[in-house]
Amino acid sequence: MKSNLLVVSNRGPFTIEGEMGNLKYRPAVSGLVSAVLPAVKKVGGIWLAWAGRLTEKTLEVQTVIKDDFNFVEVLLSREELKGYYEGYSNGVLWPLCHLMPEKVVLSEENYRIYKKVNQKFAQRAGTLLKPGTLLWIHDYHLALMPYFVRQKYSWQRIAFFWHIPFPPVEIFTIQPWAQEILRGLLGADLIGFHTEDYRENFLRSVERVLKIPVNYEWGTVYYNGREIRVKAVPIGIEPKNFQKDVPKIEEIEQDLRGQIIFLGVERLDYTKGLKEKILGFARFLEKNPEYLGKVILLQVAVPTRENIAAYRNYAKEVLEEVQKVNERFGHSSWQPIKILTRNYSQDELIYLYRRADTLIITSLEDGLNLVAKEFIASRQEPGVVILSNRTGVARQFGVALKVNPYSPEEIAGQIKTSLEMSLEEKEKMFAKLKEQVLLKNNEWWLDNFLGKELMLSVAPGKYYRKRGEKKIGAVD
Repeated sequence: MKSNLLVVSNRGPFTIEGEMGNLKYRPAVSGLVSAVLPAVKKVGGIWLAWAGRLTEKTLEVQTVIKDDFNFVEVLLSREELKGYYEGYSNGVLWPLCHLMPEKVVLSEENYRIYKKVNQKFAQRAGTLLKPGTLLWIHDYHLALMPYFVRQKYSWQRIAFFWHIPFPPVEIFTIQPWAQEILRGLLGADLIGFHTEDYRENFLRSVERVLKIPVNYEWGTVYYNGREIRVKAVPIGIEPKNFQKDVPKIEEIEQDLRGQIIFLGVERLDYTKGLKEKILGFARFLEKNPEYLGKVILLQVAVPTRENIAAYRNYAKEVLEEVQKVNERFGHSSWQPIKILTRNYSQDELIYLYRRADTLIITSLEDGLNLVAKEFIASRQEPGVVILSNRTGVARQFGVALKVNPYSPEEIAGQIKTSLEMSLEEKEKMFAKLKEQVLLKNNEWWLDNFLGKELMLSVAPGKYYRKRGEKKIGAVD
């Protein structure tokens, strides 16, 4: 099998469970997988990622060989997972990038482990590189990996896509490791973000923190004898994956019959604005009592990162808010909010997307938000999208009903607007949204970011370390 594309990410297309001799490979459902896997399959590439197994047991690294691509596993210890993933990635970078510095927990030890794991990924990737291979690294978990690869393989073509928001320089530099993270990313030849705002924030950070000249118009950085391109290309989905027949979810049908359904699909993450959505929905019910018994907020709220206290506390707060609203407005035969706290498969989500009347997204800060695109791609009948103006996708979806997620009044008002729209208004809005989803799909994203020839036009310049340049130290 040819392998001129090597994709690397924290989690990949499989989760591996069970013991040796009885391993189970479960397909992963995520926006990253659905967006990137078609490219890997198209060229017969390799995907390198952690598959969920910890090295406290004696494990043999697994390679999954498929007809159209290979998956190679990286193993992590519990200590590495705690420091790299829970500690630095999601205790520092995640809250900073989502403009919530009050949730940052700084730890030199966690950053040391983050650096060590990035080296581990770089070393494992090095064993898979061949002449002509494009290395495509994904997301904030692996921000130092381009640097470590570049140190050993100066000739290597490297692309990096940052999937979450990139904050203003004043926020990003709250952490003491901002310089090293920026240098790590500049090991790549091509760096991508979802929006122009994020791209500009990154370029400004490079300019101010590293004192390196940048070209904002062309999106270029000149660093260590190389020209690095920085692009804004919002990720797209594969619409046909959401246009299949799917079975009903019988367990929830009894609660939905006869109701106008407002749907939310989020992880139980403090950036997703679930509490704000609940408060906005409650405000709508308070102002419009004629809709009591006629509408329901169906909220998928998937538990996530439960080892991190901020997430556990947030999940508890969300459930408490749901209970308050149901006790205030509900009765024995009707509850205004139904919350579903388990993982749902893609087929189940497609069913929910079609069953709902309106999708409501109130993220406080969101890199893009693929749920909005999946909702539109899944439907033939027109549906309404109420969308936080703090999401990356809001820049694409000009005709969606926009809200400030911090305003219960705005949320309540747009819920009312969605209910009062005529069928013709809904059809016009939905047609424009669907045109965007179909036009700027997964193939469009791949072509506009990597190029039709998988970035073959990008050849890294000779890599050298300038006198006086600070080096990112290795971790033994």
